Amino acid sequence: MTHIMYGRIELARVDEDCWRLCDGTLPEHDPTRVIALAEVKDDHVTVLWLQKRNRRSTFATFEQALRAAERFIYDAEPRRPRRPVSIPHFPPLRGAVG
Repeated sequence: MTHIMYGRIELARVDEDCWRLCDGTLPEHDPTRVIALAEVKDDHVTVLWLQKRNRRSTFATFEQALRAAERFIYDAEPRRPRRPVSIPHFPPLRGAVG
């Protein structure tokens, strides 16, 4: 089986016109590693998303499909926690009727 790296995407050839798209940063036996299956036709690429989407997408080129897979990986990454936004505090007005 042919394996090619495209950024963080690992491509594994399944057959003549089908590729498995995997997240190359995850361990080999992690079931969430497989992102999608891509079927290359003469004039388009059909991608069956396996993670969270379970739907099909069609792209004009294989490179567009790979970019979409990379966006999927980056969007799925947990964001770093940030400090809470401080809320300004103002003391009560003197002599205010309340």
